[in-house]
Amino acid sequence: MLYASDGLGVKHKNISFMSEPVFEKAWAEVAQANMPYWPEVPDIRWRAHVCVWAATSALQIEGNFVELGVHTGILSSMICRCTDFAKHADRRFFLFDTFTGIPGKGASAEEAAEIARCNAVMYHSDVYEFTKSVFAEFPNAQLVKGRLPASLEGIETGRIAYLSVDLNHAGAEIDSAEILWPRLVPGAVIVLDDYAFAGHEEQYRAWNEFAARYGLRILTLPTGQGMLIKR
Repeated sequence: MLYASDGLGVKHKNISFMSEPVFEKAWAEVAQANMPYWPEVPDIRWRAHVCVWAATSALQIEGNFVELGVHTGILSSMICRCTDFAKHADRRFFLFDTFTGIPGKGASAEEAAEIARCNAVMYHSDVYEFTKSVFAEFPNAQLVKGRLPASLEGIETGRIAYLSVDLNHAGAEIDSAEILWPRLVPGAVIVLDDYAFAGHEEQYRAWNEFAARYGLRILTLPTGQGMLIKR
């Protein structure tokens, strides 16, 4: 078996999760839904697998789901489809983003170049209405438009069991995490999308410092993601 995409290549590994009927069907639907925006939908199935696993685990404990940095919602819509999230009427999925690109205010020089590159290549238009249509069949998924952490104000997320963070901006990520940390229940799963990617070293350092303050360590994944469990 071979997988080579998204900066990750493996040989001699069992990757049958990609052909599991629920996952395979969900990926086909998500890719199809995203085609109007993406000339070629990025093959981030392994990252999606990590998020689906984390979210499925989070369904075993109390709490809502939160994603910081959504864009067109590839990862979060995979979660919704693979967990049949619309049937979990007691849960909410809060999806925070500007939907118009990454704000560069407060970014260091190190991060500013990467933010500019991402905005030019991927985040160059307003995708709010498009992303809203992607989640139309999931009434318990709520898009929240605005800059973080300010857009957290006035949003009652309740207790949180799953948190995904992908803001490409260390300061905004940590400031948001400080606000949300008390709301995370014990056992809550936090997925850090950019944690171990080259060019995101500032986020790597900031998150390691954040975790250390709580006596925790982050698991580095070969997908480039990081995973943290609240104790």
